[in-house]
Formats: sequence, structure tokens, C-alpha cells
Amino acid sequence: MSTNISRRWFIGGLASFGAFGGNRIFQAHAGTFASGKPNVTFGVVSDVHVRLGPNGEGFAKDHDTATLIHTFEWFRSKGVDAVMIVGDIADKGLVDELQFVADAWFKVFPDDKAPDGRHVQRLFVYGNHDFEGFNYGGYAKKIWPDDAERAKHVLRTDQKANWEKIFHEEYAPVMCWNVNGYTFVGAHWTADKCKGKEETGIGGVEEFFSAHPNLLDPKKPFFYFQHPHPKDTCYGSWAWGHDDGRATRALTPFPNAIAFSGHSHTTLTHDQSIWQGAFTSLGTSSLRYTGGSYAKIRLPEGYENGGGDAAFDPYKIMSGYGSTRDGRQGMLVRVYDDHVAFTRREFVYDQSLGDDWVLPLPAAESKPFAFAEHAKRSIAPEFPAGASLIVSRGRGKNRGVPAKGKTPAVPAEEKDVFVLDFPAANAVKGGRVFDYEIVAVPKDGGKKTRRYLMADGYNMSTDNPRTWRPQTCRIAADQLPQGVEFRFAVRPVNSLGKPGRPLVSGWQPAIAAPAKA
Repeated sequence: MSTNISRRWFIGGLASFGAFGGNRIFQAHAGTFASGKPNVTFGVVSDVHVRLGPNGEGFAKDHDTATLIHTFEWFRSKGVDAVMIVGDIADKGLVDELQFVADAWFKVFPDDKAPDGRHVQRLFVYGNHDFEGFNYGGYAKKIWPDDAERAKHVLRTDQKANWEKIFHEEYAPVMCWNVNGYTFVGAHWTADKCKGKEETGIGGVEEFFSAHPNLLDPKKPFFYFQHPHPKDTCYGSWAWGHDDGRATRALTPFPNAIAFSGHSHTTLTHDQSIWQGAFTSLGTSSLRYTGGSYAKIRLPEGYENGGGDAAFDPYKIMSGYGSTRDGRQGMLVRVYDDHVAFTRREFVYDQSLGDDWVLPLPAAESKPFAFAEHAKRSIAPEFPAGASLIVSRGRGKNRGVPAKGKTPAVPAEEKDVFVLDFPAANAVKGGRVFDYEIVAVPKDGGKKTRRYLMADGYNMSTDNPRTWRPQTCRIAADQLPQGVEFRFAVRPVNSLGKPGRPLVSGWQPAIAAPAKA
């Protein structure tokens, strides 16, 4: 049941807000984790981005509800008690888009019920696309130039009324549900504008927790979700799409809080998608496409096969890594007395994205998913025995970029290129390569040049053939050491920064230094 923050918040009688900090909050069982039927099971997805076509009718390419329906059906087969969508439901922020999602839901869960008649709770919140997507590229104005007509199609015209009409539940900026005795708190996107890397955050979150201190049972975990990442939690201090810190401040007094967020589309194969500190925070990836640009940003170098992100470099040779048709991801969460299990799944190929993350309870007493502890326990990726690095020369065009404002154009030109070929570094069980560090080492001991390559299949299951394909990296010769012999060292690195053993090439002939003007 959804609860409006303006009423019915006297249901507490539990421990006060100030009683949580630093205390043992609930008891873990000794020995192995419990098994059997979980206390509550729920599905989690984010960024489903259902989008109408360019004329406002039908679906845009690769933006229909087929994957969403399939995902709902898989959750249904797992006996979920609830399903969470962490924002960016309607890509262009249109009424019809949200209605299509509601239709998909009620097709799989008629009258919000599972086949056995159990109620299945919707846990949905708006994201920035739901709030302002109609403005992106002037989409809605192009289709409906008339202000009055356009207003009929745009969710933001009346977010509350549209939500209540489509989903048949009361809307509030911050909403609360009780599922099998566990509390879920969801906050809708209400910021005026998406700012990308540094978001404003969700208004009213701190005030909500301060105003309702008796809402949360101190003996159980509770679940909070919003579209942007709580600042300085999952993915660390540099996380594209994190908020301004207000959610982190609000949740810090609650070691039993488990937060979910989306927005960055970062893949669930990235082990920094789960973070433990004062509370627990998880990135939920995307059911539409995974964000290679944001997966593990490498500044200032960027990825040789990175996309149009903050590290975009028009002098790079390789095109961006495409992931719009696969890498559609979500989670199944099962809550027991002594642990929470997070199952990660890709829904195009229906494959596991890795072993479950198992969070011991009470989370306040053990933090296996603090980044440093997680990295310590992780296994370094390794190349297969007998692997070698093959270096050759070729030609290729740099990406280039047109002039923009006062920024001059960078032309796309034919260049000399070094081509590096090597096998995938997934030879050790549990040791998964996320990216490759490529270092050009001058023979005279001069400055090294570092470049990075996102691993093929970085966002796929290791059962997917893509993760085993040989790797090729192309680097423009004018981006490498000039006038001196050098050799390459290619090192596989996991998503927590732990490197494996490198492959090293022979010495390469010196590249002629550019003539001085």
C-alpha cells in the first residue's frame, strides 16, 4: 500500500530516529546463512525508457515494452512480492509512454496480482526523463506546436493526476509502502533540470526522515530508492549522475538502510555497483542500455573505445562501444533473517551477470562490500597460458569533431595507427576483466603513455561468447612516444582496480618526431 507523506504516518511506535547511529540493530544468526523461503522477494530495474516514435505514435526503434514485459514475467516466475522501477520510465515524459508501461504491468500482473492471487506491489518513481523528457531536443513542441494540445500529452502538466489516473494509486513526492513487514520509501524526481554529473538531488528526502522518526523498524533493513545515486556511495566520489549529498545525509544515521538508484546506466558487472559505508547503496543499471561511457571513467585519457562522455577525444581512432540492443539488466532481491541476496541478470540473453552479492545482516557489523574490502577479496583477471601480444601497423581515421561555438573543429584525417591484438583475460574463474590498461614504455626511461580499452563484453555474462572474443585496440601513432623506441604492456584490470599480469610486446621502432615549425 502506498502512503502519502501528508497522512497516516503515525503508524510507528518503533525506535526513534536517534537510536540507530552506531548501535547493533538486529541479530544475525550464527553459522551459515539461512535458506528456504525468503521473507520478501522483489525485482529491481531502472531506466526502462519506453519511447514513442518521432511522430508521437508507435515506438521508437529499440524503445518498446518487449524487454520490460519479459522482465516482469521473469520476476513473476520467481514469486516476487514487489517490483521496483527506479525512474526514467517514460523516455520523453509523455502520458502515453507511462500508460504503455502500466499496460505492460497489468498484462503480467492483472489487478496487481500474481497467478496464485497474491498482491504484487508496484514500487515505481519518476526520473528526470519522466519529469522533463518532453523538452529534450524540443521533442513535444515539434509534434504538438499548440501549447494546449501539447499539455494533454505531457506528464509534467500534472504529474500527480497523471500518475493516479494511470497507476490507480495515490501520488506523493515521497511515497512509502509496507511489503511483508518491510518498509520501502521511494522519492520521485522533482529537481527542475537534469544537470548530468552533479545533480541537484531529490527535494524533501531529509525532511521526510526527520519528520517521521518512528516509521522504521530498527530490527529490519528498510529500502530507499531514488533516481540519482546518493553522493559518495556506489561508484565512489566520481559517479556520473550522483545527487548533491542530501540522500546520503538522510540515510547516514540508518545502518539498516539499503538504497537503490539508477540514472547512470552503469553495468551490474561493475563491482562498485554495491557500496557499504554508513549504510548500503546499490546502482541498478538500466533495462534499456548500459552506459559504457560512465562504466568506469578514465580521466583524462578516456577509453579508446569510449563514447561521447566527459573523456570524449576526437583524436582517438576507435568508435564508441555500442550497447543499446543488449546489456539490459536488473536484479532480483531476496531478504532473509540473516542476509540479503542480490541476483544480477541480463534480460536479452537471459544470463547471470555473476555470483550473487550476499549482504550479511546486520549490515552495521560487517561490511564485505566496502570498496577496499571487496577489492581485497576480489580475484585479478589473467590472460590464458601462452597468450601473446601482437603489434602491427596500419592506417585509420581519427574521430574528429565539428566546430562548436568558440571551439574549433578537429578534422578526421588518415593517420598511422598501431594495432594491438591479444586474447580476452577471463582465464581465471572468478577473475573478470573489466578494462585493459595499455602502457607505452619508452626505452630511454622517458614518460610513459597510458591508454585504456573497455573489455569486449564488459556488460555481459561470462557465459556470453562476446566476453571471450579476442581484443583489438587501435591507437594513433601521433598519440604515442615520439623519436624513441618503446614497447607496449597490456594489463587486465577488474572493476575494483585489481590488475592481473601484463602481456609485453617487443621493442617498436621509433616514430619520427614531428618537424619543428
